[in-house]
Amino acid sequence: MTLDRRQAMGRIIGIAGTVAGTALIGPKAMATEGCSGDSQIGIGSGGGGDLGQNLLTYVQLDPMKVANRAYAGYGRGGCMYGVFDAIVQELAAQGHEDACQFAAIPTNIAAYGGGGIAGWGTLCGCLNATAMAVNVLGGVDRAAVIRSVYRYYEKTPMPRGDAAFLEAIGAPTYKDDGGALLTPDKVGQSVANSILCHTSVSLWSKASKYGSSHNAKFERCAQVTAEIAYITVKYLNESLAGTLNAETQSPDNASCMGCHASSKAEPEAYISTDVASQMECKTCHSPHDVEAGLTGIHEGATCNDCH
Repeated sequence: MTLDRRQAMGRIIGIAGTVAGTALIGPKAMATEGCSGDSQIGIGSGGGGDLGQNLLTYVQLDPMKVANRAYAGYGRGGCMYGVFDAIVQELAAQGHEDACQFAAIPTNIAAYGGGGIAGWGTLCGCLNATAMAVNVLGGVDRAAVIRSVYRYYEKTPMPRGDAAFLEAIGAPTYKDDGGALLTPDKVGQSVANSILCHTSVSLWSKASKYGSSHNAKFERCAQVTAEIAYITVKYLNESLAGTLNAETQSPDNASCMGCHASSKAEPEAYISTDVASQMECKTCHSPHDVEAGLTGIHEGATCNDCH
């Protein structure tokens, strides 16, 4: 049996939605007004060569419009879908030379990332989406944007919760058990100290006193989805303009990486553990004086203090 491109993409979209267990009722994944239904995405290596070739042109977007799309998208398909769909659909709506290629991307493929990938609690879906979207864009420093967004997520109290941002994205929409909207004073804030979904949500739950299946968690994650979409576009715009100067990793890491940076050591010259990571070291690892028992930093701590 042979399938044309439209049928094949339809099957991919259906499979993605089924795997994620989510009903997606988003904008058309295959086309926008003025685009052929058979538009080719036109990215990738074509079976060989430089994977960084044939990228799609990034044009400046309004971060708030993307955040608004992302907040709504969370309700349809979760955090990863919300961020990915918002960026792709807004680029498709710009009417520039690659608009139809963006319109041809089946954004439903991002639905798997909710809950840290099918509820597994690993990489936050918002960050997964950022990397996937940025990775197909030309004209920007992709690695710098991705690392900047990841560091923002790791260190920033979220969700931001200011009135202007909430009004712009149409939040809040979720309600508590008494039928009242979950306003910022109820949802609260927390710092993830990690890029992992389970750490981020657990620390928020501890701070807010809401369970992770409560509507407050869904409101919180919808707002975080909008915030990460916003900050991704902000950094993309800055990279396009050549002004991106965001923090890409914790300054505290420098003291650790003096001994633990990635190296080409072989057994004869191996001295200390190599670490290949941009993540903040002290989120999980104690300084050596603590490990030696000089300070009781973990005294009285519970798993939830870090995880």
